[in-house]
Amino acid sequence: MLVTAQTIKPELQHQLQAFALANNFVDLYRSYLWREDTSAKGFPDILRLELTLTASDRTTGVTLDDVRAVARWGAMRNQGRISGPQVVLPPNTFHLAVGVVPTALAVNPLAPLILIQAQLKGLGPTYLSKILRFAQPQVYGAIDTRCVRVFGIGDLQAHRCDWLSLRARNDGYGWYIPKAQSDWPDQYGLWINILRHFASTLPHNCPHPPGFVANGLRQQGIWQCGDVEMALFAFASQYT
Repeated sequence: MLVTAQTIKPELQHQLQAFALANNFVDLYRSYLWREDTSAKGFPDILRLELTLTASDRTTGVTLDDVRAVARWGAMRNQGRISGPQVVLPPNTFHLAVGVVPTALAVNPLAPLILIQAQLKGLGPTYLSKILRFAQPQVYGAIDTRCVRVFGIGDLQAHRCDWLSLRARNDGYGWYIPKAQSDWPDQYGLWINILRHFASTLPHNCPHPPGFVANGLRQQGIWQCGDVEMALFAFASQYT
């Protein structure tokens, strides 16, 4: 599936516009909470991982150690099962220069996902997407089980919006997104486009902690896909 902005159907665009009118993205972003990552603390672990994976992409390429660091941050179950080559993506997959995204990545953001999915073992959709999100938050956001339960299929109690046909499951060991479903990874492409839609239409009012701007990871107030995903994660967390 070639992912372009035109793949969002008009009906979904109307739903997204209604959601943006009904919800305060600034407040949602500020309410994001994952372990030590809070707005008041400056999202320190997110900042560290973005800096680390950006540096790796510009030098050696994203490494297996980077992947394991992302898994530790997310408290992934069964981290010992992760395996693959020492360098999982070649250098400059995500950055040509500071703030410059490769054209191929902007046109078809699923290409790196397909590559790492073939090389890495022990990771499902959530953590595959997290690797991309930390390496290039301008283009990517993670697809978390909380977001799928609220914006997709699988949890009738948590469900709030009909944006995705991606499914989450809980077989008694916790929620996960099965990789062996026909809508993966195409629906991740749609998720990226949803994040792009919000990032391009929201006012320039994202309240980035100073460290992100000071380190050149963000322009003051400009929403990136990773920022939008954090706000949507915070929304989903109210219902999961």
